[in-house]
Amino acid sequence: MFNLKLNDLKTKLLSPKYRLLQFVLVLFLFHFPGEWTWKSWRFYHSSFIQILFGFYCLTEYLLISKESRISVFSHYFRTSLYCLLVVCLNYQWIFQTEIRFSLVTYAFVHSKDLLFDIVSFIVLWQPVHYFPFLYLTINQVSKIFKSQIRFGFSLLIYFLILWSTLSQIEEKGHEVRQRNKNQTVYRTLDHIPENTNIVMVVLEGVSRKHILEHKSRYIDYSKLDGSHFFIPMPHTSKSLYTWMTGDPGLASTRIESENMDLDFNLPKYLKNSQNFRTEMWYTQSIYFEGMEQYFPKIFTSVWDKTKFEKEYKDQFATFSWGMDDNVILSHLKFFPKEESPFFLLIGLSQTHSPYFTASKENHSPSKLVRYQNALRENIDLIDQIIGVLSSKLERETLLIITSDHGESFGEEGAQIHNYSLYNQEIDVPFLFYFLKTNQLYVPKLGSSIHFKDTMLALLSNDNNETTKTNQFYSNEYKLQLNCKTWNSEIQRGLIFEGKKYIFHNDTAILYEMDLDDSNRVVITNQIKKKLVLKKMYE
Repeated sequence: MFNLKLNDLKTKLLSPKYRLLQFVLVLFLFHFPGEWTWKSWRFYHSSFIQILFGFYCLTEYLLISKESRISVFSHYFRTSLYCLLVVCLNYQWIFQTEIRFSLVTYAFVHSKDLLFDIVSFIVLWQPVHYFPFLYLTINQVSKIFKSQIRFGFSLLIYFLILWSTLSQIEEKGHEVRQRNKNQTVYRTLDHIPENTNIVMVVLEGVSRKHILEHKSRYIDYSKLDGSHFFIPMPHTSKSLYTWMTGDPGLASTRIESENMDLDFNLPKYLKNSQNFRTEMWYTQSIYFEGMEQYFPKIFTSVWDKTKFEKEYKDQFATFSWGMDDNVILSHLKFFPKEESPFFLLIGLSQTHSPYFTASKENHSPSKLVRYQNALRENIDLIDQIIGVLSSKLERETLLIITSDHGESFGEEGAQIHNYSLYNQEIDVPFLFYFLKTNQLYVPKLGSSIHFKDTMLALLSNDNNETTKTNQFYSNEYKLQLNCKTWNSEIQRGLIFEGKKYIFHNDTAILYEMDLDDSNRVVITNQIKKKLVLKKMYE
């Protein structure tokens, strides 16, 4: 009896009426970016994806099993579930991370902000990501897939596109790795002169490699070639917090109120111990991921996109994640005359996806072209800031240029940021430029977790041995950095004793490489692998 029911179910599911369900099963099994191994498959099939797939299958089966005509509502509900599942699978593919319930909750809470990123997300799709929607459309308007031969042919086309896409990703990754080079030319610094103004410009999503070829009237960015400056997590709010506190905060996805460092951060030290005036100008909104609860408490004054819009009305164009960064230049013109030294943190936004420019149309289909255009405007803006500060201020001013994280454009299969620990996302530019003396300082190696310690040591002229190991402008500097992808366990990283390690959770492969990501090898020695993972998860 049981076998008869099972055979009946099997016959039903293989019938032409269930072609869409059969295709969804193929997508569920094969539509992911990892290697076709059980470990990789399990990683990209989280509880959320499995529940969503199961819910769709149950809905599809129940609706088709009905003898009566399917209602319009039921039809749209089924189609919506199909589209949601495909979008989720595409998201995992594009950003190479698993969708967990925590990420779904995050997307729901911040849906208003993330809504503007939908177009930027779809632009990253390749033919393999569009194919399920093409199949759905044809299935809805035609009975072409009722034939087993035609259905089999459609699956063949899908697998050919799938194979071609995976091959292109692997080939592109190999080309990027071949182009990597090792060069090292650097300087050291003993102290920052007393009463020096400090202006720190934090670019948005700019990796060190993307700034090297840009020209400036004041700064030779090619001097960054061969240096390495690492951030622990490629995500804006977490990175800004690390810059000010030295806390990598790998255990959380946002700035958490119960763990905020309100006393031992850089702005508070400069204000209380050095009598600095401290301000933060940020062309994105701070009302995001706990930033509004933290930065106004540690800076004397905070201006963000919301405040700039109210002050300057319609003078500067805005976009989903920020605004025309030239608002900084206008605001700087009204900066009060110096009575005491100041620390000014400037956070820019134009190089955030979808990559905004103010001076010209930026509708290139290439996101990398749009990104470079936006970065070009930011480099020009920094030159103008240097000009204004040089003419406006009498005392020495130190300009610090860096970034919150880098940006991926297909390297290692990654896109935008958050989910990769390769250098395009965590190796950022970092330099000191003294305006009056025209001196440029680039550390050989450094990390944002030691920025506060380095600044305190240079400002207090503290040269004891303990301080030197955390001061990246010292020859005795040593870096041990644990890294993690944001809101995901797709990758864990460790930088230790001149080597970099990345653990891919989806494949359980641990790579060892040089700091420039070259000479990559798989660690097969289980004893060494265990020791590295233990240190990585400390």
